[in-house]
Amino acid sequence: MAADGRGARRAARGAARWTGWTLGGLAAAVLIAAGVPLVWVWIASQVAGTKRDLTPSLAILITTGILVSYWVILLIGSAIRRRWVGKEEDQSRQRRMSWNRSFRDEPLDVANQGSDPIERLFVVIAVLAVIAFEIWFFFFAGSPLPNQPLF
Repeated sequence: MAADGRGARRAARGAARWTGWTLGGLAAAVLIAAGVPLVWVWIASQVAGTKRDLTPSLAILITTGILVSYWVILLIGSAIRRRWVGKEEDQSRQRRMSWNRSFRDEPLDVANQGSDPIERLFVVIAVLAVIAFEIWFFFFAGSPLPNQPLF
């Protein structure tokens, strides 16, 4: 009985830990996806001063800042993935997409069909972003068409 109690507590702690990691990863992904562009737009607004037009140099500053920031984030993510997944496990996985396989190729086995947590996190964030955009577009954006008759 005591062993079952310890196993249940260990499972509960593991579930809580993974839930915390998932929620923390989701929060980090949302902050990165929304925060990086907003920070660069804010920096450009501080550089522009009282002018309210978007000059080509400000557009280049915003675009370059966003791209460099995402590149740095990808480098950090790849370093984290290298420590998390491990070289042996990564090399043992055969990761070919269906369009990149020949018809004579061996069928995929169940062990190679999984995805790593970072990949799943990006898929979830992309799906949530599309859903949020659709809600905004259909319910809050308003009509871009003029409300006045032509004649």
